[in-house]
Amino acid sequence: MTGPHLPETPRPDAEAFERDMRTKFVTRENLAKLFGMVMPHLREGQRTLVYILTQSDRIGHFTLEPQILDSLYGDSYDRIVVVTAPWDRPGTNALVPSCYGDRFVWVQTDDEVILAMGFIDGGLADLKLFHLLLSSPRLTIVNFFKKMVDGVEPKLIGLPDAAREKGHAQLRDIGLDPEAPFAYFHMRTPKYRETMTHHGHRTASIETYRPSIRRILDAGYQVVRIGEKGLEPPDWFSDGYFSLPDALPELAPQDRAADLAVLADAAFGTAQNSGPIWVAAAFGTPTLRTNTPYEHLNLPYTRDLSLFKRYRDDRTGRMLPYREILDRRLPAVIRSEDYAKLDISVVENSADEIDAATEEFFGMLAGGPSRLPPDDYRRFLALGRAYEREIAADPWFQKETLDFYSHAHPFGDFSGKILESAPDFLD
Repeated sequence: MTGPHLPETPRPDAEAFERDMRTKFVTRENLAKLFGMVMPHLREGQRTLVYILTQSDRIGHFTLEPQILDSLYGDSYDRIVVVTAPWDRPGTNALVPSCYGDRFVWVQTDDEVILAMGFIDGGLADLKLFHLLLSSPRLTIVNFFKKMVDGVEPKLIGLPDAAREKGHAQLRDIGLDPEAPFAYFHMRTPKYRETMTHHGHRTASIETYRPSIRRILDAGYQVVRIGEKGLEPPDWFSDGYFSLPDALPELAPQDRAADLAVLADAAFGTAQNSGPIWVAAAFGTPTLRTNTPYEHLNLPYTRDLSLFKRYRDDRTGRMLPYREILDRRLPAVIRSEDYAKLDISVVENSADEIDAATEEFFGMLAGGPSRLPPDDYRRFLALGRAYEREIAADPWFQKETLDFYSHAHPFGDFSGKILESAPDFLD
């Protein structure tokens, strides 16, 4: 077995790349610079872990990676020093660190060489004065998910009172009552990071969410969307619906309390597999995960409901059953251009599918089961486990740190809506 069969696509050697990165960046000079940054924050007699978090301008990584450190290492260290890029960079929510308490110490640097070390998988090193964990985001997340499968409970975070009060004041300023029930809404469109085209298969159209939003509003919830500006068409909802990026467009990183208050205090959310779902999960907020591609690293640990996209073979026009999606190793494809080379379209959920999944999710929130029959759920997991056994023994997947498959494990629920239109999907 190998990875996805991409025609005429040279793939870099992961091990050679890792060796080059270590040779270039893990030098005596760079370690001396890192020591200089960390030394003022060491305390005699306190065990200290140091970690480099490079993508602090992406709220999912800025929240999830420290949560992982706390969950896996928090009981073994007195202090966790996290080295990050400056928090004034666009996209950064500078209030995220306040959710982690006094055990965490944050060091900001604009030294790009030091920050690049955050992409190196070097393991845990004892440097006498502290332990240095060199781990790329992917390896950090994979290790976390594997530990969760083994029984480790993720440590949830809390929003400090000052941030909550500030966030609620911002929400009241735009007309939302934070004391009344509300749901968060997030979606990704091709406008997100427009210069980067690799994520097109993870995007969707806001129009397909119209019936779902109507259902949520009719159930008595306010709805507040976070994320990109300017997505709503002119005839979109007005009463009870709020677009946070349009209502508060120019908040500085240190003032973005409303985003965190929304994700922490929402009754639930509707979203895609993007950064905010991991922030919501860290706060314990359940999410209906719509327009979800099959991916290796997507392990919902709150009681989320996933509505997956369909996969179409463009050469035949045929929708692929789940077994064939796995046999073709499509969950390992992470770039839209690679799907195009394989003549595969990842088809977004229809408005009816999202609305039906919303109704299904309401039933789950009320304590009921998902609509997927138990035998079908067991079949879904069995196919995933068989796939994971194969990729775990595959050198390509091992080198790519993709030798783990989230959907082989009983975390979260899988919407039964897909089987209504494709009853043989799990055959």
